[in-house]
Amino acid sequence: MVISERDVSTSRFETCQLHDMMREVCLLKAEEENFLQIVHGTSIANSKFPCKSRRIAIHRPDEKYHMAGEIKSPNLRSLLFIKECRSEVWMGSGLFFTRLHLMRVLDLSRAQFKGGELPSSIGKLIHLRYLSLYLANVTHLPASMRNLKMLLYLNLCVDARSSIYMPNFLKEMRLLTNLFLPLMIHDKVKMELGNLVNLETLENFSTEHGSVRDLQGMTRLKALSISFNGKGCTMETLSSSLSGLSHLETLTIYDDYKLYAPTNDEEGFFLDCMNLKQLKLSIYMPRLPDAQRFPSYLTSITLSGCCLEEDPMQILEKLLHLYEVSLLNKSFCGKRMVCSGGGFPQLHKLELSGLLDLEEWIVEEGSMPLLHTLTIRNCRKLKELPDGLRFITSLEELDMNTHTLEFWKKLSRGGEEYYKVQHIPLLNII
Repeated sequence: MVISERDVSTSRFETCQLHDMMREVCLLKAEEENFLQIVHGTSIANSKFPCKSRRIAIHRPDEKYHMAGEIKSPNLRSLLFIKECRSEVWMGSGLFFTRLHLMRVLDLSRAQFKGGELPSSIGKLIHLRYLSLYLANVTHLPASMRNLKMLLYLNLCVDARSSIYMPNFLKEMRLLTNLFLPLMIHDKVKMELGNLVNLETLENFSTEHGSVRDLQGMTRLKALSISFNGKGCTMETLSSSLSGLSHLETLTIYDDYKLYAPTNDEEGFFLDCMNLKQLKLSIYMPRLPDAQRFPSYLTSITLSGCCLEEDPMQILEKLLHLYEVSLLNKSFCGKRMVCSGGGFPQLHKLELSGLLDLEEWIVEEGSMPLLHTLTIRNCRKLKELPDGLRFITSLEELDMNTHTLEFWKKLSRGGEEYYKVQHIPLLNII
């Protein structure tokens, strides 16, 4: 009855589906039991807001949908506004939450608030466990949010067109397990996160508004993204702060200031996170650390803007569990890249994009024996595809833009290099 799908890189269940007839039966039964009611578009007026259902989901309220006033549904546990694309918004100005004492889940994603101010009455929802302001038009959060001490999930990834002012209320939310911070925070805001020892997910953490030493106590962290937006922090300091995070599985590091990441033995860039599976680095580092300095069970790595001077494949191909590799946006600034025989034994997906200086790519026989998907974008100086691709019989999809008509003709049916790609079932060469 329920079809579940796992994420290929983490092996975790990410989605589930129901047959359409089974879904209709479930929704009908849920409405009969006052468990859940789904409302579509503007079919509901505020004056007729349902008060029996304990959970309400409003699908795709259009821009004219304006929800104002006090919600008179004292038994309401969950209220969700579901939008399908970024451009869709709805008006949430004038909302009051004073009588919703049982509310546990509130999703205000993509809501528009007059003056960008979230109503202070949200502080009345003292039993709230889940609050999302994803892409909401909010520039000011009320101090009353310090009352939401039962929160487990808080998403503050608001519309990033302007910075957000937020009082220092996060230190009161000691039960938080999932925290998504705004991308742009007011310059005067300083956050104290040292008390959040139960966090499992922390996104958009910035050294400009907090200290990396606060991470040391977050021993339950499984997912972390961090950006360097100020001075006083080095990769060595960060490595030290991450050393005790034994449960960390996903790590993303951005460096907007292009801080130099040392890679020699004296200063060392070392990630002592044995369970790390996914790593994304957008930092300046002329060469990669040795393979021994990477977590041994890494399955996915993405490099962007690193400006590597030495061929990264010589290091990455030794990471035996890599399933997916993405080299993006000047991650490698050299002219020649070699994938050696026997390298990348588990690799399924490879993306090369924005490697503007790459001229020659060699794939030796026996390299990437399980490769399934290859994407090549914006590598304008690449003269030809490697001859070794014809040995990769597992390759089923090639997505590539050639940039020149001459290159395209070589790879087209009847072209002099068509033999390299003729065994690939799905070709998208433009």
